[in-house]
Amino acid sequence: MKKITWIVASMLTIGMLTFSSCSEKTKNSADETAEAAKNDAKENLDEAKSDMKDAGDDFKSKFKDEKESMKTDIDGAISKIDNKIEEADAKMDKATAKEKDKWKERKIELQKEKEDLKESLNKMQAETDEKWDNFKSETRTKMDKIKADLKD
Repeated sequence: MKKITWIVASMLTIGMLTFSSCSEKTKNSADETAEAAKNDAKENLDEAKSDMKDAGDDFKSKFKDEKESMKTDIDGAISKIDNKIEEADAKMDKATAKEKDKWKERKIELQKEKEDLKESLNKMQAETDEKWDNFKSETRTKMDKIKADLKD
């Protein structure tokens, strides 16, 4: 009887040790998995932040480039208008009274177009990112009209 009690007690002890060691392994494995998931989430968050920053920087760069391009285009159009105004002045000097009235009228139109472009240029300097596309479209339309008018 002592032998059986001793064997049962030994088996119970071995069983408890086996089960308790499995629980520790499982716990360690779960802790490691949770830590790995936490690290992955942190890396993904850092990567997402970096991507957002890069996208913001790209947008700012594109916005700045587009504004600079638009400014160059407006300055070019203003220069062309100035040349046309000078041509109108030269033609007025040689024109008859009837033709002078026509050239004066043309000069007034050109000066108004020039002022519109200058106003757009000043407005462009104050435009925000949100309004940029709308502003760009409006200004391009004005410039296309003026270019067509200058070809006349």
